[in-house]
Amino acid sequence: MHIHSRVAGSACRQTAVALACGVVLIPAWSQQESTPQQVEITGSRIKRIDAEGASPVQVLRREDIARTGATTVREVLDSLSGATASLSDIGGSNSFSPGASSASLRNLGKQSTLVLLNSRRISPYPLADYSEVFSNIDSLPLGAIDRIEILKNGGSAIYGSDAVAGVINIITRSDYQGVQLDLSAQQSLKNSFFKSHSAAITAGLGDWDADGYNLLANLELYRRDGFFWSDVLGEVNPRYASKSPSFGTPSTYAYPGNVIGVGPVEGCATVVGGLCRYDRYERFEVIPPTARANLLVSGRKRLDADTTVFAELLYSKVRASYAAAFGTYGVAQGPTVWGDPATGSSKVFYPRGLPVGHPLNPTDEEVEFRYRFVDGPAEEHTDTQQYRALAGLQGRWSSFDWETAIGVMGGKTDDRQRGGLSDSGFKQVVGDYNLDPLPADFFNKPGGYRIGQPNSPEVLRTLFPTYGYQGSTTQTFLDGKISGDLAKWSAGTVGLAMGFDLRHEKMRISPTANLASGDIVGFGTSASNASRTFGAIFAELSLPVMKTLELQLAGRIDRFPGFAAHFSPKLGLRFQPVPEFLARATFEGGFRAPNLTESATSTKFAFEPGVDDPKRCPQAVALAQDLQAQAAALPDTDPNQSLLFARADSVVQNECGASAAIISRNNPALKPETSRSYSLGFVVQPLRDWSTGVDYWHIERRNEIGQKTTQDLLTTEDSQPAGVLNRGSLADDPTFSAAEQAQYGVSAGALQSVNVLFENLFKTRTSGIDLSVKGGVASPIGRLGLDLDATYLLEYKAWSTSRNGYGDNLAGRYGYSRWVVVSSFSLKTGDFDQTLRYRWQSATRLQADFDDTTWTTAGCADVGLSARECQVGAYNRWDYSVAYTGIKNLRLGVYVRNLFNQRPPPDYRAFGVPSGIIPPDPYDVQGRQLKLSAEYKFL
Repeated sequence: MHIHSRVAGSACRQTAVALACGVVLIPAWSQQESTPQQVEITGSRIKRIDAEGASPVQVLRREDIARTGATTVREVLDSLSGATASLSDIGGSNSFSPGASSASLRNLGKQSTLVLLNSRRISPYPLADYSEVFSNIDSLPLGAIDRIEILKNGGSAIYGSDAVAGVINIITRSDYQGVQLDLSAQQSLKNSFFKSHSAAITAGLGDWDADGYNLLANLELYRRDGFFWSDVLGEVNPRYASKSPSFGTPSTYAYPGNVIGVGPVEGCATVVGGLCRYDRYERFEVIPPTARANLLVSGRKRLDADTTVFAELLYSKVRASYAAAFGTYGVAQGPTVWGDPATGSSKVFYPRGLPVGHPLNPTDEEVEFRYRFVDGPAEEHTDTQQYRALAGLQGRWSSFDWETAIGVMGGKTDDRQRGGLSDSGFKQVVGDYNLDPLPADFFNKPGGYRIGQPNSPEVLRTLFPTYGYQGSTTQTFLDGKISGDLAKWSAGTVGLAMGFDLRHEKMRISPTANLASGDIVGFGTSASNASRTFGAIFAELSLPVMKTLELQLAGRIDRFPGFAAHFSPKLGLRFQPVPEFLARATFEGGFRAPNLTESATSTKFAFEPGVDDPKRCPQAVALAQDLQAQAAALPDTDPNQSLLFARADSVVQNECGASAAIISRNNPALKPETSRSYSLGFVVQPLRDWSTGVDYWHIERRNEIGQKTTQDLLTTEDSQPAGVLNRGSLADDPTFSAAEQAQYGVSAGALQSVNVLFENLFKTRTSGIDLSVKGGVASPIGRLGLDLDATYLLEYKAWSTSRNGYGDNLAGRYGYSRWVVVSSFSLKTGDFDQTLRYRWQSATRLQADFDDTTWTTAGCADVGLSARECQVGAYNRWDYSVAYTGIKNLRLGVYVRNLFNQRPPPDYRAFGVPSGIIPPDPYDVQGRQLKLSAEYKFL
C-alpha cells in the first residue's frame, strides 16, 4: 500500500494490527470518531479511505524490515514467501550482468517483476543479462526506506510493461527531521567469514506542517568481504565428499606443470603419486567482495495552499570484484568452441601437448601436458553508476489531486576482466595449435611464454589481455496524473484517476575490440545500440455499486514502436458486507514490451553446452568404440594405447554433448509478451487486532520471447531455412578422416554455428494460494504478536516447443518448492522488542521437466543416489532478534540468523554428482550468523 505519512495516528491505531505490520487487514472505520485522510494504495491511482482494496497488497514497514535482520534491499525481498530465485551479485561473474541483483515474484523472472521507487520506475541496469533488462535493487538505499509495498498480482493496467508477476513499490521516508546515524556489522560465528559492514546517515530539515517544506538526505555505505573455499573446506557438508571422489582433491593441472608419462616439471612444491598437485580451492570464491554507496536526496516545498514543488535525486555507485580460478591447459579438457562475431562462424581452440624436441619432452612423440597459469591474472572488476533525478509539481484543483514530473535516469557500467586466453596472443607467445606436427618451439618460443619460469608483464598482457564491456542507458520522462471524486450517489463516491507517461530511452552495450573480434577463447559477446520513444495513457474508475460492493475498472494503452498499441484492462471487485469480512477478486491483462536488446539492433554470441549432433553423434560413438577396442588389444606398455583411448574420448566430446556456438540476433517483428491473471480471496477480522487473509492467484503468460534450442533445431534440421545451422566442409573434418567418413556413413560436416532470432515462442502457467495471519494481544509479560506469510504453489508449467504443449507440473520439482512459510513471533515489553522468525521451505525432487531423464529416480540411482537423496530436502531456519531502546535517542540491536546452526539440505544436482568439485551453496558453511546494529538520533 502506498499510504501517505500524514494519515492520522488515531486512524492507524483503530485499524487492525495487520495494517501496522503489513499483511492483510480490514479497516474498522466505523469505530473512528474523526474522518481519516484518504490514501493511495499500490495497485490503484485512486486515493481511498479503505486501506484494503480489491488487489492483495503486502506491506513491510521499517520495524518489520529491522526484524528481518536484513542489511540490503535484496535480503529484505528474499525474506518474502512470494519471492523466487533471481540474479544475485554474489554469483554475478557467471552472468552477463556482474555486480547487480534483481527481484522476481511467482517464479516468473526479473523481467516480469516491476520495481518502483516512490511509485516511479528506476533505471535499468546498464548491462543486460544476455537479453534480459532489469532493475538493479542493489542501487536502492535500505536506510531511506519507510516501507515496501508488494502488489501480489499483475499491475500492467496501472503501471504498464513488466508488471506481469507483480509490483514492488519502495517508499522512502518523508517529513523526517533530525540527524540519525546507523551502523551495523555481521559475520559468521562458525568461522568468522561472511563479514559485511554498513553505515548510513540520514538528515532531515523542516517541519512540513509548520514550515511548509522538508528536505531529506540519506547516504548509505555498504561493504562485504570476500573469501575462498580453501578457507572453509573442512566445514563443508561431508555428504558432498561421500558422493564425489573428486571433491576436496588437489588438481593435476598444476604449476609448474605435469608432462604425462614423464613426470612433474622441476620446481613443483607438492608431488603426489608422481604428479605435481595444486590446491584449486585457493581460487574458488565463496563470496565476492563488493563496496556500494547509495545516496538519496528529496525535498518538497509548499508554494501556496494548493501547490507543492518537489524534487528527488537517487545516485548509486557500486564496485564489485570477482576472483576466478587461474586458467588451466591440457589435452584432456577437450576443444573449446566459441564464435567469431566478425565472420559469424565458430572458432575452435585445441589444447595440444608438448612437441618432439621440447626441452621437457624426452620422447619421440607429442606428449600430454597439464598446466595452470598461476602467474597470469584471473579477475573481474565491475564499476557501476546509476542515477535518477526528477522534479515536479503537485496540487489540488476542485475535488481533484494532480501531479506532474519531469526527469532523467540512467547509468553506466564498466566491466573489465582478465584471465581468458587471447587466441592471437597464444599463437604469438606459445605457438599455433593447428599445426601438425607441432614445431619444436611450441611453448618454447624465444621471448615467448616460459613454462614454470618468470614471464614479463608484456608476455602476460599478450596472453591474457584485458576485455569486457561498457554499458550505458538513459531515459528521459514526463508524466502526470489527476485523481479525485467524480460524483456522489446513494451507494458512495465515484472515484476517477487519469494520467499519462512519455519516455525516451537509449541503451548501448559495447564489447572491447578483442571480444568483438572473437579473440578471447571461449567467450561470448553481447552488443546493442538502440533507442526508442514510447508513451502511455491510463484511466481508472471506482464505482460503488452498493454500499457493500465496489467495482474497480482500469485500463492502460501503451504505444511502443514496432507493434500496435497495447491495451491492458483490469476489473476488480471488493465486497464488504460487514466490517469483519471482506471478499475480493481481480482480473487483469498484462504485458511486457520487447526490450531494446530483443527488438532493436543487437547481436549476441554465446554457447549452448550438451549438444548431441544427430547426424554425427551415432557415428562418433561407433568410431570411439572401435578405437577403444583397438587400444584394449594393445599391451599396456605400447604408447599408442593411450593415444587411442585419448582420441576415443575426444571423438565423443566433439560430437556428443559438445558446446555449440550460438549467434543470436534481434527481431524487429517481435510482439509483446502478454498475460492474463486473476485472483480471488477474502480477509476476516474476528477481533480488532487479528486478521487472516487467503488469496488464490493464477497467471498465464503468452507469446514469451525466447529462442529455439540447438537440439530442437538439429532434430528438425532438414526443414530449417538455409543459414540457421551452419556446417563445415567434410574435407576439413576435425573428427573423422576421409576413410572414417566412408566407413561410418558420415555425410554432414561438423556443426560450426547456429543462427537464431528472438521469437514469440513460449508460454507459462502458474497458480497458487497465499495465506497471511496477523495479530497481537496484550499479556502480563508484554505485547505478543504473530505474523504469518505463506505461499503454496499449486502449478507451474512451461511450454515445450518439442512437445508443442505444456510440460509437467513443476510444483515440487527442482527449484519450485510447493510451500514457503515465513512466520514471526514478537514480544515487546518495556524497552525490549524481541522477535523469533521461522522460515520453512518444502522439499523438491531433483528432476526438472518431462525431458529431464538424468535426475529421475532411475537416473539418480545410476550416480549412486538413493530415492531420498534424489531431492533437495525441506529446510527450516530459526532467526532471533532483540532491540533495546532504554537509552535516549539510541536503539541497539542484536540479530542471530540460523539460531540453531541448521545446515541447508545438500543439492546433489547443483553439486554435479558423481564428479562434483565445488559446493553449490555458500550458506552451507555459514552456520550461525551474528549481526550487531546501533541507531542514534542526534537531533
